[in-house]
Amino acid sequence: MYSFKPTVLLVALAAHFGLSRAQCPAVWTDVATDLKTSFVGSDGTCTDDARAAIRLSFHDCYPGSCDGSIILASECTDRAENAQMVDICSTLSDKATQFDVGVADLIQFAAAFGVASCPGGPTISVKVGRVDSSDANPTGQMPGVNDDATTIVSSFAAKGFSITELVALVGAHSTAKDLRGNSLDSTVGDMDTTFYTETADGTAPASLNSDKSLSNSTQTSSQWSSFAADSAGWATAFASAMEKMSLLGNNEASLTDCTSVLSGAFA
Repeated sequence: MYSFKPTVLLVALAAHFGLSRAQCPAVWTDVATDLKTSFVGSDGTCTDDARAAIRLSFHDCYPGSCDGSIILASECTDRAENAQMVDICSTLSDKATQFDVGVADLIQFAAAFGVASCPGGPTISVKVGRVDSSDANPTGQMPGVNDDATTIVSSFAAKGFSITELVALVGAHSTAKDLRGNSLDSTVGDMDTTFYTETADGTAPASLNSDKSLSNSTQTSSQWSSFAADSAGWATAFASAMEKMSLLGNNEASLTDCTSVLSGAFA
């Protein structure tokens, strides 16, 4: 059974009184060491666990808040859009207990670590101190794999994300697979802009209808092509958008920066 951790209560009290720890708690270095064993494959590329962790962060945050409810409120098992992530939900739930850290924080830390595990993946600033919630986020919020660009743009705009941020975030599909286990680009173990090129020209091993629509819509195709031609520009935009996503429903001022742990793990 899922339960709140003592550290989560302390975080809540700190946030209430406007306090924040200046240094990243040492436990996150232990978490990083543990995650690296399953997120980085023997060939040096990122694994299915890493890509699942990246996806999980989006599915926890986008419906409303980055609060761990995808695990704590059983959204992972109760909602069809989360069907592929039951295993990573179980894994991270166990690790939150093992290391006595908050579930919401661990989801975002694991996502940033997952990105860092993929060759070419940019460093995502990761912060801890969120308050876990066992109250489910609203249903019917997640974009679907068959949605068109207009629908997706409108959905992201309602959450406060621009077209540039939307198209940058979709670049996470560079390391993704579809429901049948087919890679969405030919370099699925790396995080790069091959995804944008192959989706647009139809040479990807598999493509989601939503991605194809974004690649050729008049609303989004220009930004799509721009990222395909500029990997550095994409990496910067992706990191910024991921950081923004990871803070949904949270007060950044009450959080503690643990980005240095990522850098240390891959030094």
